[in-house]
Amino acid sequence: MSDDPKRIVERGYDAIADTFAEWQSRISDETRLAWLADLLELVPERPDVLELGVGAGVESSRILAERSRLTGVDLSREQLRRARQRLPGATLIHGDFAAVELPPESFDAVVSFYVLNNLPQEEVGPLLRRVAGWLRPGGWFLASFPSSGNPAWRGEWLGTEMFFDGLPPEANRRLTEEAGLEVVRDEFETMIEPEGAMRWQWLLARRPAK
Repeated sequence: MSDDPKRIVERGYDAIADTFAEWQSRISDETRLAWLADLLELVPERPDVLELGVGAGVESSRILAERSRLTGVDLSREQLRRARQRLPGATLIHGDFAAVELPPESFDAVVSFYVLNNLPQEEVGPLLRRVAGWLRPGGWFLASFPSSGNPAWRGEWLGTEMFFDGLPPEANRRLTEEAGLEVVRDEFETMIEPEGAMRWQWLLARRPAK
């Protein structure tokens, strides 16, 4: 078995697709949908949107697929198989969103919801620089970052091995700004998960217009 965090995450979400879907159904999604609604007010009609960690295509992804030209990237083949059934018009890519090659300045918005806790913290800064490159001038980045938990944690979760990581909120904001993005909103959410409370940092940032 590989100790590579990416392989742990890929195998894990393949293995627990049904369990994870049931777990997700027990959590309120009001905050995500509210941020998404605000984002859609800022972008052009029928924007090009990239979702990092599209998963199985939950409600927010379905809204994006209806309102935009959606490209989704995910490590898990099983999650993407489910997303293809729910998001027939989207372009879905199996791969590591920290390494995938996409055309520069090709998206009006890049979003990532509740998945950056599966990314090793040393990859957050490089990913944010890639995000800034993918955005068109004036484009928007919306993401939820983990702001609590155990750094580089590996262990059993929902019946499979899983990896979680994260940085302090001030580091998330600093790395976003260092990538060349202007932070417009920086707020916190306390999500009540089945295991207890989880604190997330929401950042809305913009690539400056030329």
